[in-house]
Amino acid sequence: MSSEQGFASPDEVAKLSSAPRRFPPANGWYGSTARNRSASIEESQDMADTAWTITSRIAAGLLLYTGLGWLLSLWIGHRPLLMAVGALVGLGLSFVLIFGGLSAENRRIAEEMKGKSSP
Repeated sequence: MSSEQGFASPDEVAKLSSAPRRFPPANGWYGSTARNRSASIEESQDMADTAWTITSRIAAGLLLYTGLGWLLSLWIGHRPLLMAVGALVGLGLSFVLIFGGLSAENRRIAEEMKGKSSP
């Protein structure tokens, strides 16, 4: 079962391994359908627009509410605490906007697909 040096060959190790060999995944990475079809130019532009929208909302929420926390700390004091609370509030509100926008986009796409499939 092992070679002269005491090491098992790669084939023997694969036979002894109980985990199935699933590399690379059948449907692309993480089950995406990227291997099955290519995206159109419009879909690629939509994905890029969505990525930039998400990035800008996170950055804007973080900067705006951290800045508001800093301004409030000039009046009240406790600068580190208020800036941290402002950053967390800004990130939380950014995520609400992001997920709300993504769910609305998902509903819009589902309605378009339903409209195309019905006779």
